[in-house]
Amino acid sequence: MTRLKLTPLKLTGAAVALLLSTSGLWAQEDPFADAVETRHGLMLQMASDLGKIGAMVKGEVAYDSAAAAKAAANVAAVASVISLEQFPAGSEVGKSADSFAKAELWATPDDFLGKLADLNTAAATLVAGAGTDLDTAKAGLGMVGKACAACHETYRQPEG
Repeated sequence: MTRLKLTPLKLTGAAVALLLSTSGLWAQEDPFADAVETRHGLMLQMASDLGKIGAMVKGEVAYDSAAAAKAAANVAAVASVISLEQFPAGSEVGKSADSFAKAELWATPDDFLGKLADLNTAAATLVAGAGTDLDTAKAGLGMVGKACAACHETYRQPEG
């Protein structure tokens, strides 16, 4: 029986090939990973700021007009940059890692854009009132919540 003698170079090449094949580095990279990560980041930022106002509305923290106004301004800023750019065709759930966007989004882009317009209108209302008083902040928060829910119910696959 002849033994195959591997030189260190061949062994290294074989080891690298094994590592690459088992680590998924040879797999095609998700071309939509950046867009999905961007939209996740935008939504997380918005959720964080809505949570600050929500905590005030629930009485978990004292109402702070400056903090509410700042959080509302952040919500409006984030809402203003959400667009189809962060939702390129092909980045839907099942086709792009970590995506929860349903394919319906690309089938009805005008409806999606209308929902984004509704979000921006609600965010503007929140900005106008969040720093005024708790009841006005609560009303604005409710409008933003409804706008978010309308889009998520139609265009976002639930997690899990």
